[in-house]
Amino acid sequence: MKKIAWPLTGLVFLLAACSSANNASEPDTGPTSPGKQPPGSESSSGTAQQPTGGGNASDPVKLTIATYYLSDRMQAAIDKYEGLHPNVEIELQATPTSGKDLDEVMAYHEKFVTGVNTAVLAGKGPDLIELDELPLDAYANRGLLAELNGMIKGDASFHPEDYFANILSHATTGGGLYGMPLYFSLVGLVGDSEAIGKTGVQIDDSSWTWNDFLDTARQLQQKGAFKNAIVSEPSFLLSELAAENFAQLVQDKNGERSFDSAAFVELIDQVKAMADDGLLFDMVKDGGGRATPATQNAHAYFSENTIDSFGAYLFNDLIAHPTLYAKPHPQAMGAGGYFSTYGTVGINANSPHKQEAWNFIRFLMENEAKSPADVTDNRGFPINMTAYDEQVAKLKAAGTIQTDTHPATTVDAVKLDQLKADLTEAVHWAHAPSNIDETIMNEAKAFFSGQKTAEQVAKLVKSKVDLILNE
Repeated sequence: MKKIAWPLTGLVFLLAACSSANNASEPDTGPTSPGKQPPGSESSSGTAQQPTGGGNASDPVKLTIATYYLSDRMQAAIDKYEGLHPNVEIELQATPTSGKDLDEVMAYHEKFVTGVNTAVLAGKGPDLIELDELPLDAYANRGLLAELNGMIKGDASFHPEDYFANILSHATTGGGLYGMPLYFSLVGLVGDSEAIGKTGVQIDDSSWTWNDFLDTARQLQQKGAFKNAIVSEPSFLLSELAAENFAQLVQDKNGERSFDSAAFVELIDQVKAMADDGLLFDMVKDGGGRATPATQNAHAYFSENTIDSFGAYLFNDLIAHPTLYAKPHPQAMGAGGYFSTYGTVGINANSPHKQEAWNFIRFLMENEAKSPADVTDNRGFPINMTAYDEQVAKLKAAGTIQTDTHPATTVDAVKLDQLKADLTEAVHWAHAPSNIDETIMNEAKAFFSGQKTAEQVAKLVKSKVDLILNE
């Protein structure tokens, strides 16, 4: 267990993007490219895929990249890269993430997802693709993305020690790395160490499961001053559990992937048990919403949190004596914390310029990630460990940290050192395709409102998820 400071962080919904619109263009389908390759084929020779067409390093190359969230920062990186490489032209196919209302935002999002899916499935599409809102797993299983470990092995200038190797080793699909995460965050539980300590309840979070967590929460409720064990919302908490256990919820038989509805029912039952026993403070039902005074003043032993910035780590708005605990997980997964990824960029398997595309990804990892980061920037920490260390050194040299909502506060160097230790121990990828995550959240509401049984919801979720997994 590690002591940290923690803020009250909210969910980021698309609603937040409705304030303004931009003029970026939608992704186009691009030229038809050679046929797709099976997953991992690029790494079979142990060397990076070279550009096709018999060109050399000085020949003009045009790359296309489709983005959703990263457009502004990506444009700055493109301008810099083109200045350093006069023979390379990069076309940014950006989709607006903001609009006059939620309907327009959702329409832009649908256009991005549908446009890229259609193009990539047809063997066309951009050379590089931001994958955060796209079905990375499905692309990889269909051989639509280049496997990047082969390119890493064939790149003599790539030094693994310069990066968070634990993330690169575990942000994988079928054992292959098909998207390079430029940023990542630590996902965990923050608990009130003082309130927990007063109960005398001992917690071993190194290998606890959610059933262990329930037993511990009941002891805390009986012996301590707080009524609730955790603050969340049932359908959201269930979707979080599903994402964290996604690899265990999906079975692969003869090339077909299938959602395990029985295992999913167990997760539903665990969340229901928390609600029935009064262990769960429901932000909507009990508090009236995330930002309401009732929710903000709710006293619970734990809260799910994501450390996605130095500000999120060093400021504390939620718990007076915060301690970071590993999230409960199946014992078969082994020890280690959870992480999430952001800014994941993949290479189209049908791109005729895979080597140049990889060179640009390397540039993003080495240079774009080192751009000055605001302490409140919640995109996550750079995958480049050297860049991360430089940011930490600047914070320590400054001696203080502040934001628009927090006065200048002394930087705790010991906590920063502990943060890096926690980040390097994160090995469980909290990852599920966004459309599956949304499906689970939406369908679960019918159970928690009493309209359907757990088995009915699980059957419906399985039907929809199986279609998504094998589309």
